[in-house]
Amino acid sequence: MNTSRPHTPTPILTPTAIPSVQDSVPVILLFLFGVFGNLAALIVLCFRSKIHEWRPFYRFVLGLAITDGGGLLISIPISEYQYLSRFKDQLPRPVCEYLAFIYMFTLLSSAMIVCCMSVDRFLATFFPLYYNSTTKGRRANITLTLLWITSALLCILHVFGLGSAKIFYPGSWCFLNFIDTEDTGNAVYACMYAITGVLIVTLTLLLNLTVIVYFIYKRLTRNFSASPTQSWCDVHVIVFLISIVTVFTSCWSPLIVNILQHVSGATSGVGEMELLLVRLSITNSVIDPWIYILFRKEVVAVAVNCARRVCQKVEETQRSCSRSATGSKTQGEGLGSVHINPLAEDP
Repeated sequence: MNTSRPHTPTPILTPTAIPSVQDSVPVILLFLFGVFGNLAALIVLCFRSKIHEWRPFYRFVLGLAITDGGGLLISIPISEYQYLSRFKDQLPRPVCEYLAFIYMFTLLSSAMIVCCMSVDRFLATFFPLYYNSTTKGRRANITLTLLWITSALLCILHVFGLGSAKIFYPGSWCFLNFIDTEDTGNAVYACMYAITGVLIVTLTLLLNLTVIVYFIYKRLTRNFSASPTQSWCDVHVIVFLISIVTVFTSCWSPLIVNILQHVSGATSGVGEMELLLVRLSITNSVIDPWIYILFRKEVVAVAVNCARRVCQKVEETQRSCSRSATGSKTQGEGLGSVHINPLAEDP
């Protein structure tokens, strides 16, 4: 490890520019919703293990909850301490490198797991015979292990001299140094991380869109003998995948684009934008478990049934109003007539 590499200083904060304790509220909310949300997802997974039988998809959901919840649990308290101490002390170099590794590892591992979930749905949809082999559980475990190892190796390179960790505004968090790209090591490392992110996002989008289009096409062209259960499963898969794709790309992509902009020279400087983008990326780790909790089959089933009941009540109300109007009109016409048809049937 290169110990002669200087520690990148924190941005200079004047007394009037030092964030107040109130500015730490977003950090606290990210921590609370992230940790307890992922904990709730773990509890739901364990209590419903007899139903899902730990199929590969649910093993990936478990890995995602552990990665997101664990990453937030061991990183955000340090950032929160900086706010509470009014940034009296600068983050030491070992702590900064630790924070950079945790943030990079959590974000990259979560992205990889979401991509693996997309691969899992793709294989289950288009290659069911291969997917339903007896080794699918072990295959998922091996994939998760290799994923975590690969992510850890990529995110720890700054500790061994490739690139560096940098303290970002306002001095409460660290990440890979994609700002000082005049240094070749920083530029190479930032490119490696960003290109990996671009590949993950692209593959995830392609796989999910393929599955979504396939299910929509199947619903539009299916014969009428298809079972209602299969039809409902298709709806659930479409809703879940659309939610995952939307949240993942919205939260993860802006940070990757910002890194590429700095590396290419399209933008420069560091400030509140980078803070906003990393918080947005962390928000993905906060929302992921709630997507699983809220979009479980039984929850979506209740929502769909409620929507159907509301629609039925609206239709019944409209029919009732229409019948009342028709009855009033018929009654008025009858009063104006002196002839009654004895052959008319009762309604």
